[in-house]
Amino acid sequence: MDFIDARTMDWPLLSSPMSIIYILLAYLYVVYFTGPQFMKNKQPYSLKRFIQCYDLFQIGANFWLVFNVMTDGRPFTAMWRYCESLDKICSCNGEKQLEIIWWTLLLKIIDLIETIIFVLRKKDRQVTFLHTYHHISSVIYTWTTLRHSPHSFLMTIIALNCSVHVIMYSYYCLSTFGSNMQQRLLPFKKWITLIQMAHMAFLTVVSLQGLILNCGNMSVKYFSVATFLNGIVNLSMFSNFYKSYKKSKI
Repeated sequence: MDFIDARTMDWPLLSSPMSIIYILLAYLYVVYFTGPQFMKNKQPYSLKRFIQCYDLFQIGANFWLVFNVMTDGRPFTAMWRYCESLDKICSCNGEKQLEIIWWTLLLKIIDLIETIIFVLRKKDRQVTFLHTYHHISSVIYTWTTLRHSPHSFLMTIIALNCSVHVIMYSYYCLSTFGSNMQQRLLPFKKWITLIQMAHMAFLTVVSLQGLILNCGNMSVKYFSVATFLNGIVNLSMFSNFYKSYKKSKI
């Protein structure tokens, strides 16, 4: 109980870990069992309009989160004052930023729809371990840090991560406009992965500040360890994925 934020413990999805566990188990069951069985003897769905609407929603939602964090969250200050608490960095806006983190958690859950789209379109090669792990770990990380150790550096993480997602979903949306557009966008594909890796590497390195002996309390230490380990695992898998571009000479 010492590592539970009393302000968020009764919020939707945060009162118990069971809701998140059920959501993620249902996600895995649909993606790896129910979905493939349902599509076994069916032609892949196009879902073009739905995908375009979904991508536009993601662009708007991620931009909205970036705007709110940049307006009140002080993400740049949180980098060089890493050892200070969220409330101290954001002063009177601390609870508002907790709400922004909650909306980020909700968006990470909505992100799971992307994999279901792959299944319905029979894009089995895209349902990789990297893909599912990244989505699941993002939900678990956001839930855990919001519930147990909300830290000011989460504002920096949201600002960078959601900015990358604006770029990424803009690419996805444009790629739905035919093969000619896809060919024009193809050279940018590896650069989007590089941007993802660069922002992960930056966040992972900065989180090492929390391991300094006189930096913050134990909550900050746990947050830093979780951020560092999550960053290392994701960065390692994205690095292996990037090597596929070299093999295909994209």
